Amino acid sequence: MARYAVLLLALLLLAAYWLGREPPPKPRQAVGAAELYGVRFRLYPEADPDAEWVFEAGRVDYDPGRRESRVVGLSRGERWVKGELDLKLRAEEVRIDRYDNLTMPRAEVEIPKECWRVELIGSHATPVRVDQRRGFFAPRFRLEGPGVRVEGEGFRSDFGLEDASWHSGREEWRTGEENDCNP
Repeated sequence: MARYAVLLLALLLLAAYWLGREPPPKPRQAVGAAELYGVRFRLYPEADPDAEWVFEAGRVDYDPGRRESRVVGLSRGERWVKGELDLKLRAEEVRIDRYDNLTMPRAEVEIPKECWRVELIGSHATPVRVDQRRGFFAPRFRLEGPGVRVEGEGFRSDFGLEDASWHSGREEWRTGEENDCNP
């Protein structure tokens, strides 16, 4: 009987030695980056519960480490508020951060209801930013609407362009001009 106990103890020690030599199991890796092609999606910003963004793009890349999406080849970008089209956004590339804010090197925004067109110009170092709580920020801009054209720097505005400001630029007011806008 003692012989079996010693043999069993030897097997247990051998098994412990063998298992101790194995490398520890690797922890599960987070799911890697994702790439989606021919994408249509909606964004419901937490900071602006009345708004809904609708996008169509050639490709969307998601980086889980930064919790950021990169939208490339945007063919449709629209902001809807309470079921009504608020604005249209055109840009080559858009980054959407974890707070649903958008950044891009350059963008064109059209506000159909007011017949405004705004070209927002930034760079990779200082991009155009769409903050879901506050509106637009751009290093440079060109704004055109019925009877007015403005170019300048340091543009800030809410989504309706009702509280727009900039720190330098030039304004051109035109009267008697036909308005070709069809909201």
